[in-house]
Amino acid sequence: MLDEYRKSLARKTQATAKAPPNPARTPAYAPATPPRPMTPYSPAESVEVPLRPAAGKMTQTEERYNRDVLGGNGRFEAVTLRLPGGGRYTPDFMTIDDGVVTFHEVKGSYRLGSQGRAFTAFHDAAAYYPIWRFVWAHWTGKAWERKTF
Repeated sequence: MLDEYRKSLARKTQATAKAPPNPARTPAYAPATPPRPMTPYSPAESVEVPLRPAAGKMTQTEERYNRDVLGGNGRFEAVTLRLPGGGRYTPDFMTIDDGVVTFHEVKGSYRLGSQGRAFTAFHDAAAYYPIWRFVWAHWTGKAWERKTF
């Protein structure tokens, strides 16, 4: 029985080896390219990679919060958190207070259309990541109103 299997396998491989190449499967435009030469890695030629791309810029309210409340120690948009359902949330500031990672969301006295979405994402992140501390900071025009979650 094993001999019969080996014979049938040999017949199949001979049949496929003798078959002409399928012109539909071989592209006519594929030129023969020589392999790319390998270049050795040199740390002297490496470029410093920034911590994150400079996508966002601090608003005046965020600058005031970082200066007045955080003492200039806040890391601006340092991380992006993945939320359940595929959403993402980037807190304005990240600090480490008493060994606990704390995320700060800063809003000014003028209510923008995006504030509702930020509020929802903030609460989703606070619920999904209970090991971290979340602070919602709102400038009333005179003082900072802060709620910790």
